[in-house]
Amino acid sequence: MPEPGPGELLIRVDAATTCGTDVKVYRRGGHPTMLALPSPFGHEVTGTVVRAAAGSFHTEGDAVVVANSASCGKCQPCRHKRENLCRNLIYLNGAFADYLLLPEAVAKRSVHPRPAGLAPVVAAMAEPLACAVHCLERCLGAWSGPPTEARTLVIGCGPLGLMLIDLFHSMRTHVRGLDPHRHRLEAARSFGAAETHLGRAGDGSGPAAEDPFDFAIDATGTPAGWDHAVRSLAPGGVAALFGGCRPGTELVIDAERVHYQEQTLLGVYHHRPSSFRAAIDRLCSAPERYGALVERELPLDRLTEALDLMTGRHALKVAIRPHRG
Repeated sequence: MPEPGPGELLIRVDAATTCGTDVKVYRRGGHPTMLALPSPFGHEVTGTVVRAAAGSFHTEGDAVVVANSASCGKCQPCRHKRENLCRNLIYLNGAFADYLLLPEAVAKRSVHPRPAGLAPVVAAMAEPLACAVHCLERCLGAWSGPPTEARTLVIGCGPLGLMLIDLFHSMRTHVRGLDPHRHRLEAARSFGAAETHLGRAGDGSGPAAEDPFDFAIDATGTPAGWDHAVRSLAPGGVAALFGGCRPGTELVIDAERVHYQEQTLLGVYHHRPSSFRAAIDRLCSAPERYGALVERELPLDRLTEALDLMTGRHALKVAIRPHRG
């Protein structure tokens, strides 16, 4: 095991959950911002401190949840509370491992106590939920009316889509989920979708002109999903382009609608420290609902099987438990 240097922490990984980004890395061989191969990967993690350097804020035996990035706190985006766009953002990868060494910046700014009673497989999902919280905050910031009068469309009912449905439902918006898989639509209803629609973005099941939405969120990361979100907007509506498309992808928009109907198109990426803390609180408030997203638990040496389950839509999420007997 590595020995932590000044300010660093070494944690034993209690649980690391898989996500769509991991699948992208696995299938595409990299990620536009988070890592460049060769690199360890996995970024949704909770663990227990087993080595703490002198001067650390944490001690051996602490159960912690770790955000997968650390902002500098000094650049212009950080000063404006947009830490997710930090010009010196440091990413943490390598959660799919027995142990994980946390660099000083991460150990200092991105380690949170794991609340007592919160199961590790649930706590590990603080990172994706933080991204969903950030999306909700961005949308509400761009919306002029009370959310209780809004209609929301979530395109793609994978784990992040379901988290978004839960959050927008919590704002008492009327939520519709769109997905081509029936079992995911069943999950969407359990997460608060008032209505669901079986279909795929761009396959002809597109939005009807008389049925627009105030919030339209793409959680597929496909050009068709982005296009569907933009075309679904009501006047004054907000489209959140949440799922990341491949680099170089272009989007054609109707400039007339964007201008004369004051539609807002939001790029939404990553999370901020405040959204990460809010995510932990949210997990504590509904551990059973979020725990249902983890449909399998596997040991570390079956990681490729876990990613294949994700790719084949046979599991919403899989928890890797390296030390579970």
